[in-house]
Amino acid sequence: MKAFAWSLTLLSLSPALVLADSVSYQQVIAGQQLKLQLEGVSQKDWQARQPQFKHWLAASKPKQYQLIQLCEKWRALSQQSYSCRLGAIAQQWQQAVENQVLPDRVELRRQTRAIEQVVVSEANYSTLVWQLDGLANARLLDDTAVLLKSWFPRLKQMDLQSGVSRLLWSDAASTKLSLGTEQPLLQQLQLSSVALAQTETANAQLGYKVSYRTFSPLLNPAEGWPVEYGPTATVLAKDAVTAYLLAQSLAVLDLKQGQQLTDQQQAAALIKTDSANWYASNSWYGYLADKSQSQQQRLQISYQLPKFSDGNYKRPYVSVWLTDQQKRPVRQISLVGQQSRWYQELNHWWRRLGRKNPEQIDQIAGATQKPGIYQLQWDGRDQQGAVVPWGQYQLHLEVAREHGGHEHLTLPLNWQADLKPVQQQGEAELGLVRLQLQSKDG
Repeated sequence: MKAFAWSLTLLSLSPALVLADSVSYQQVIAGQQLKLQLEGVSQKDWQARQPQFKHWLAASKPKQYQLIQLCEKWRALSQQSYSCRLGAIAQQWQQAVENQVLPDRVELRRQTRAIEQVVVSEANYSTLVWQLDGLANARLLDDTAVLLKSWFPRLKQMDLQSGVSRLLWSDAASTKLSLGTEQPLLQQLQLSSVALAQTETANAQLGYKVSYRTFSPLLNPAEGWPVEYGPTATVLAKDAVTAYLLAQSLAVLDLKQGQQLTDQQQAAALIKTDSANWYASNSWYGYLADKSQSQQQRLQISYQLPKFSDGNYKRPYVSVWLTDQQKRPVRQISLVGQQSRWYQELNHWWRRLGRKNPEQIDQIAGATQKPGIYQLQWDGRDQQGAVVPWGQYQLHLEVAREHGGHEHLTLPLNWQADLKPVQQQGEAELGLVRLQLQSKDG
């Protein structure tokens, strides 16, 4: 498992915003280091509250049944990509670390599926061993933020961290945050009040070390085996609980499912795949420190798949991508079709993009589509997330069917602020294709 090149603990607050009255504090809670930094609070006021704060921390452990209910609700929301039910499976992995012998994968899968099939209710909570520590850490941050704001009316900024979760709050000023340098455009942020969380797979120190290998600490609910080769993510959300649960779910969901869940939660996510490809949700760009990258227009793409009377009709594979005038790839917009042996039938796309990015295919490919009219959007960004300049491009649509035809349609695209609608009729496998500029608020 490849880890992120950065760690959540490396995120840095802008020194220009540090105030004269500031407090830093750390305390170990349930095996995790709780770190807090407060601006606008004097040392005298903090010292007066510190004994009460320690007492509150000791007594503030969330009730187990509340965490279980929250986790079960999220399990349904995330299509069972995240589960707190696997405490007994985690114990077997801990035993494997002690014995330095890997668990039997088939038996582990059998046990995991039996656990996941249990119909859970308050009456049988005690029949399962629950994994709730990460969720409890996130909940602690949310509760701590509420408490500190009630205690210190002059509080200006707050930065709380525990495990892979973090919560930032500011009464007015925004804060510059750097997530790293590997993909600087997407990792330089301007934040005000938001919660952050990172996928646990990104921290190799949390993993299971068995037979000279380090396995992810995050277990796949489908088989009880640590998540391997899954993406890692940083999530921005309204609260630490949502950010934490979503970040862990994104390690199991495919890219499209993950983006849908991110949008449903009104959150933002930056995802890095195991092959070092980066993907940002649409809402992520609103947090970028470089506001010149806040693209306000997008391209609406409509294409038609005609209906055929052929009794042996197979749904087609479709690829939509953008190149510049030198035919260099700019952005893969869509890929429809999930059986890898048929990708090469899209021969133009395969030669130019597909064979060079096999892992990317698995992340973006969607299910085949029946005849009809389909809508896509391009946000005006290249594959690295940068806004592309106005100018001449080419939009490619390629369609191939098993036991059927093939068509590659290229539309010239004069990408500009006053782009006029463009349309072109396909000859066989494609019907009418339309391109139209659309503002993001329209």
